[in-house]
Amino acid sequence: MLKFLRKLDRMANRLSRTLKEWLGYKPNWPILIAPYKGYGHGQRVVLRGRVIKDRRIVKSEVNSTWRALLNNYKRFNSREVRGATVHIHINGEYFPVQTDEEGYFFLQKTLSRPLSNGQDQWHQVHLRLTETPRRKMDVQATGKVIVPGKEATFGFISDVDDTILKTDVTSLLKLRVLYHTLLKSADLRQSFGQAAAFFQALRCGLANEPVNPVFYVSNSPWNLYDLLEEFLQINNLPAGPILLRDFGLPYQERPEHYLGHKHSSIIRILETYPHLPFVLIGDSGEQDPYIYEAVARAYPDRVKAIYIRDVRSIRRARRIKRFIQDTGVDMKLVQNYRHAAQDAADRGLLHWERFKGHKST
Repeated sequence: MLKFLRKLDRMANRLSRTLKEWLGYKPNWPILIAPYKGYGHGQRVVLRGRVIKDRRIVKSEVNSTWRALLNNYKRFNSREVRGATVHIHINGEYFPVQTDEEGYFFLQKTLSRPLSNGQDQWHQVHLRLTETPRRKMDVQATGKVIVPGKEATFGFISDVDDTILKTDVTSLLKLRVLYHTLLKSADLRQSFGQAAAFFQALRCGLANEPVNPVFYVSNSPWNLYDLLEEFLQINNLPAGPILLRDFGLPYQERPEHYLGHKHSSIIRILETYPHLPFVLIGDSGEQDPYIYEAVARAYPDRVKAIYIRDVRSIRRARRIKRFIQDTGVDMKLVQNYRHAAQDAADRGLLHWERFKGHKST
């Protein structure tokens, strides 16, 4: 239904643009470059972003359902800029990329020089937009690309919905999902107990400082990117690239054994860091166990552990336990993140004392 409504919206936008061009109308509304955190290693870099109308989302200090609803309406009712050329300046090189029908741009390049990691493993990227098919302008933005150092011993990839963010994706007709998504701001969204402690401990591993990169992969739409970034910061969860999906356009390429956006995103991450093993974290609410099992089967030496948070459904828990027994995959169904941290400590993935000593802010 969402795809159908989005298709109708695109058709209406095309008709509106055609009519305005025929009447000689030139838009003058402000444009925003929204770069999403990317990742890189060696000479390879992956970066996404979007060019849209600046809807000026206002974050109020007072928790307001009305303000949350208005902001989320603005997020989903975005006005994209198609056919715009964004100039990306990274590591001394310039790359022009063009936005697609939904205003998204994507850069996946091999650089002439290796990337260097800056403060907290992040490399700065400069983006500039000077014109669109209908107007000239000078819009600039700064993005970030995570570049893990040699100290990293593994990376970890986590789902978002019902893994770190309470979404109630298993609710009847997903009505509670709509409630959380439309009527709550980032500071009213609930994280799960000790998720921050577990993730921060994994970031450090056995080192004395954060060295291991984290990636978040979700089926949520890109429209919620800024809200999810704010949620991570509020709940003291480590920053990392957030890889979401576009509800607007269908996938153009579906390789054999394609299991969806999450699966392809995880494969791309693993291929970017061919010498780095990973820990996978998800929940039993949807397809995470099956996607992670497929990844572990395809990359048997790259997955150090898989943790699936039980969404407290007896039927789902039985199904996952049966699945683990049948496939023999090294996957732990955990009731909470303390259970996961104990197992990770036994595997030498983190210091137990650091997990216990963590205090959420």
